[in-house]
Amino acid sequence: MDLIKKSENLKIDADQVIAQSKIKELLGRLGLVTFVGSYALDLLYRPDIDIFVQSSKCFRQKAVELTKVFLDSDFFQTVGFADWSIKQPPNGVTGFYWELIHFSDKYQWKFDVWYTAIEDIKTIEVTKRIAEKLKEKPEARQQILQLKDKYFDGIKYRDGMNGIKIYEQVLGKV
Repeated sequence: MDLIKKSENLKIDADQVIAQSKIKELLGRLGLVTFVGSYALDLLYRPDIDIFVQSSKCFRQKAVELTKVFLDSDFFQTVGFADWSIKQPPNGVTGFYWELIHFSDKYQWKFDVWYTAIEDIKTIEVTKRIAEKLKEKPEARQQILQLKDKYFDGIKYRDGMNGIKIYEQVLGKV
């Protein structure tokens, strides 16, 4: 299948899953919701959606209550929750994290959601810069998807690659 068409099909399904799950509205109870990465850039290669929720203060009780809402909804087949409010996580984003899995009719979707009080999230800024570069160079979409296809091992990118490194190979420093 053509990689652009595959990405478009993933985006259509992602939009449906996001709407059905009401995740944006649910997360909006906690703070400002920002989609980042390949979903935000219309460059989906795999069914993975990354979201940040920013609030001036993060409350564990609110995070736990929302976890219960996710569990009670029966929409997500997996609801993983991590409290990174005290200990520094490997990615440096303190707060709370959910891994949410949903099986649509076509794909197994994985949501990575961070709820944090950090104001300047590097990933949000990088996503904005990549979006600007893609406006200047729309033909880069095909090249980026080809690199994602080349480096994807079925679960993650191999050879130390990640989304940002792939974008930078095509677009230059972001």
